[in-house]
Amino acid sequence: MDQKNKRRNRLLRLFIIVLPMVLATIYYGVLAVDRYASTAQVVVVDDSSASSGALTQQTAGAAILASTAKQVSKQETIFLLEYVTSPDLLAVLEDKLKWHEHFAAQYSDPVFWIGDKVSREKLLKYYQRLVTVHVDELTGLLSIEVQGLTPEFANATLKEVLKQSQKFINDVSRQMATDQVRFAEAELAKTRADYESKRDALVEFQSKNSLLDAEASAKSQAGIIATLEATLADAKATLKGLLASLNPQSPQVRQQQIRVAALEKQLAAEKAALVSSSQGGHLNVIAAAYRKLTVDAEIAEEAYKLSVSALQNAKIEANKNVHSLITVVQPNMPEDPTYPFKLYDLLTILVILLFIYGITRFVIASIEDHRD
Repeated sequence: MDQKNKRRNRLLRLFIIVLPMVLATIYYGVLAVDRYASTAQVVVVDDSSASSGALTQQTAGAAILASTAKQVSKQETIFLLEYVTSPDLLAVLEDKLKWHEHFAAQYSDPVFWIGDKVSREKLLKYYQRLVTVHVDELTGLLSIEVQGLTPEFANATLKEVLKQSQKFINDVSRQMATDQVRFAEAELAKTRADYESKRDALVEFQSKNSLLDAEASAKSQAGIIATLEATLADAKATLKGLLASLNPQSPQVRQQQIRVAALEKQLAAEKAALVSSSQGGHLNVIAAAYRKLTVDAEIAEEAYKLSVSALQNAKIEANKNVHSLITVVQPNMPEDPTYPFKLYDLLTILVILLFIYGITRFVIASIEDHRD
């Protein structure tokens, strides 16, 4: 029984530990191709908060790390994060650097081998294995790593990635600014048309009723009525005084009565012209309609003024809010291969295999115990 267990354990060690480690050693020692990594750190900032031409790389890095969160454009950072690993940038690298051909030229490494003819989806997945981006949520720094089979290719690829990223940020900023200006222009056109319509309606109303300001005319009419009422009251008082001392048929009394009657008739006519609840030609109705048109025109004018101001602000912001890609750490020229981590990977594989071996022995021992 002991011989059987020993033989079984030897077979387990052979198939679970020894053979996989031999294969891994052959792969890392003979087949695995060296990959060089070029890295850089960049950040997207507003032009108003960074002047890259006047700063050295160390000074720029210190300024960015010390800047407030408002200076770092997080929205554009997210856009750039997606763009660097997108098929759009891959297409540019294919056109300028023949990126696919560079990696398709090696045949020894089965893990990182890619054929000459593959689908776009497979090529993009392969590209995303070799071009990685990480973002620091606190500072907004983007760390970009690009792998290549030669140091020169890795460095050239990363430089092209940064060049295209700057162009992408400029295009995005320009597009956002243009959209804002277009929206403001559209709103301005709407408010201008509305203001002109309300103004024309007011002018037409004034021409139709032969009144420049119906409210002022109504106030003037009300003043005339108040004056007539005061004059009528004085005339009536005078008439009472005359009746108290003279004969009702006397010429003075008759003349005063005629004056009072004329004042009452004039007052009634003025009131009829000013106040009406049913006819549209009276001054109070005209004044109410005029007031409504005036308020509408004033509101439309204020909206038009605000739209003009909004357009001016949009144009100013379009010039101010152009974002820039600041390179905090320049792309390096690697001297030694970065990948694979041969010794580390072999030790990791050995630990995993030992763990699997231990679990397998434990399972087998448990099964045998249940049989007994």
